[in-house]
Formats: sequence, C-alpha cells, structure tokens
Amino acid sequence: MTSTLLNAGFLLILLAGSVDSFGQLQSPAAVEIVAQLRAGNYQEASLSATRALTAHPGDCKLLSLNAVALTGLTRKQEALRSFKKALTKCPGYLPALEGAAQIEYAQENPEAITLLNRVLAVQPDNATAHAMLATTLRAKGNCEDALSHFAGSRALFSSDKVRYDVALLQWKTHAAEDALATLAPLLAGNQDEAALALASGIYEEKGDTPRAVALLRTAIVINPDNVDNYLDFADLAFNHKSFQVGIDMLNAGLKRMPNSARLYVARGVLEVQLSHSDVAIADFDHAHRLDPRLSFAVDAIGIMQNQQHQNAQSLALFESQAKLHPDDALVQYLLAEQLSQSIGNAGDSSLTAAIAAANPNYQAAHDLLAVLYIRAKQPRLAIQQAELALALDPNDQVALYQEIMARRRSGDTTRIEALTMRLNEIRKENGRRQQDADRYRLQDEISH
Repeated sequence: MTSTLLNAGFLLILLAGSVDSFGQLQSPAAVEIVAQLRAGNYQEASLSATRALTAHPGDCKLLSLNAVALTGLTRKQEALRSFKKALTKCPGYLPALEGAAQIEYAQENPEAITLLNRVLAVQPDNATAHAMLATTLRAKGNCEDALSHFAGSRALFSSDKVRYDVALLQWKTHAAEDALATLAPLLAGNQDEAALALASGIYEEKGDTPRAVALLRTAIVINPDNVDNYLDFADLAFNHKSFQVGIDMLNAGLKRMPNSARLYVARGVLEVQLSHSDVAIADFDHAHRLDPRLSFAVDAIGIMQNQQHQNAQSLALFESQAKLHPDDALVQYLLAEQLSQSIGNAGDSSLTAAIAAANPNYQAAHDLLAVLYIRAKQPRLAIQQAELALALDPNDQVALYQEIMARRRSGDTTRIEALTMRLNEIRKENGRRQQDADRYRLQDEISH
C-alpha cells in the first residue's frame, strides 16, 4: 500500500465531510476556513486560521484547520506542529490525531504507531487507520499484529494492494488457505501478476507444483520483464531437478533483458547441476562484468574453479575478494573453506588462517568452524560453534554431526545418544521431503 493512497484517505476525512467532521463548529471563522479548504484555497484558509488563533490561541479546532491548510501548502512540519499543539489541548480530538498520524506515517516515523493507536482508541472501526497501522507493523516484521489490523481494514479491500498485503501476511503467518481465499478475486481474471506470483508460492508450499507452475507461467506472460518471476521459476526448476526447463525459461528472460546479471547467475547455477562447468563459469563471469557489486558471481567462479581442481586460482581469487570486501561474510567464509582444503595437521598455518577468516556472522561459518576446531583439537570450541549453528537452524545436520564428534573427542558422552536420535530423525524427514520434491518434473515445453 502506498502512502499516497492513505494520505489522500486521511485528507478526504478532514476535507470532504460536513462541518460536523470537526465537531459542532459554531465559530463563523471556523466555518469560513472549512469553506476555503473545500475550495482548495489553502493560503487563504491558513491566513484566516492564523487571524482567528490570535484571539483563540488554544482552540484545538482552529489549530487543526490551520494544520490542514498547511498540509495543502506542503508545509508538513509546520502542519505537524499545529496538529500536536491541538492535541496538547484536546488529546482525543480525532481530526488532529488523524492529521498528525498521516504526516508521521508518510515520513515513516515511529511516532505514527502511537498516533494510529490513539485514533483507534477513539474510533475502533477506522479502516484507514487499521490499514496504515498494519502496513507499518508489517514493515517492522510484526506480522501477527499487522494481520489483525489488516482484518480491521476490510472496508478498503476494493484496493487490490490491500488485498494482496493481507494475503501475503496470512501466508507468512501460516494461514495458506485463508491467503488463497483472500487472493481469489485477484486471480479470477488471470490479470494480476503480483497476485499470481504470490499464489504460485503458496501452492508450491502446499505441494501443488503443477498449479504453482501454471500460475507463475501466467504471471510471466502478463509481465515478461519482471526478473523476479523468472528467478522464482528457476527456483522451482532447481527444487524439482528440472534444470534444463529452468534454463530454457531463463533464456526467454535473457532475450528480453540481456543485461540482467541476476538472470545470468541463476542460469549459471542451473548449468552447474548439468555439469556444464565452462558454460556456468562464463555466465558467472558475465554477471560480474554486468554488475561488479554482485559479489556472488565472483564467488561462484571460485567455487567452479575449485570443483575443477584449479585450487591455486580459486584461492587467489578468494584472497583478493576478501581483501576488497572485508565485511562480506560470504566471501570470508568461502576463503576459509578454500583454506580448509589444504590443511595438513593441527599446527598447519592454513588451519589458523581458515579459523581467522571464517566470519561467525554467516550461518554456514559455524558449521565450518566446528569442523576446523575439531581438526585443531579444540573440541570445546567445536561444540560451542555447533550449538550456535543449531540455535539458528535446529535441523542443521552438519552441526549435529560435528557436535557428536566433538563430544566424543572431549569425553562428554551425556548428550550423544539424544543428538544421534535427533540426527536420524532429521535425515528421515529430509528424505521424505526429497521424495515430495521428486514427485514432479516440470514439462520441457516452455511457453514464450
């Protein structure tokens, strides 16, 4: 939902209603100001309000009317001060609350949440306030609370964007069926690209891959210049081991967007799965030349060189990239991984360098550090890294295995049985998931 829509909504609340929108306005000056606002004469309205406030400086209605006029003149900060001054006199005065909330919301200020809650305390059924609060909470990652406020904004569901946002939140809060029901009107005509792409993701999560593929194909047909849809299709192809189908779709995207570095990277990843190493390296290299900031493209080249046993070249590449990007956790991790492959013994300098390079801010680095600390004969530190990895991902098989190994070497066998049972459970569950993924292979025909 754009702030423009909601700003207009609040301004209409203040301007389009009768004078009763501001309560019982008996002051001739206030009635005159409202008439000027309705006519769009914001400068005259502000002057009239300023004159009236000389005699009545604490009148919250006049302060709010002046704030509306200042808003119309795009003098937002002055308007906000006038609204807030009105609220010091009349804390529950709805027009002032709405006006101040509108400005704070448009400027993405945290104070908007407080003001919107105050609006709803006065007017619990205010659909626009619910929608604004839901959007703000969603942006902060508070999906559960956002969803309840989106439910309160159903009166605005004529806005497709609001309906889409509600469905997205329902999906994120694990209410897939509710999300599909919310999206249904947008899917009816097969014309809303964003809704089709979202529904595709929901159906794939539900295990209905044929439906997911059909919806995503339609989204691509509607808007063939949206890179994200091609990337989502490539993900589907990768997950279902239909690598050539994904490459064919990415080729269609690259015909339209030949300068998209992300499409080249995605195609390179799929080419790797088909053992087309030279083609993959060419794609990664081209992606890097198109967008040098896309460090993954360079990382991928190093990975491919390593797979081709060009260890010296890949190590040199990772070392140069690590110097250029000291804060890039992925680059540092790849350097550490490359160094780890040349370790000879516990006192090897490569081992020390690998431990130093592994950035603990990157999740996979915890797994690698657990391995490295075991090699360095420091099982306690290995256990610590494995536990950090499992705190981030309880299903991390590598971390579980390394913790079992480290505890055996440390002599602490108290948790080994429980860890082994957990590892076996995860392996079985992953096996079941792989079977589900293997149920489908995408068709080889790509609709261009």
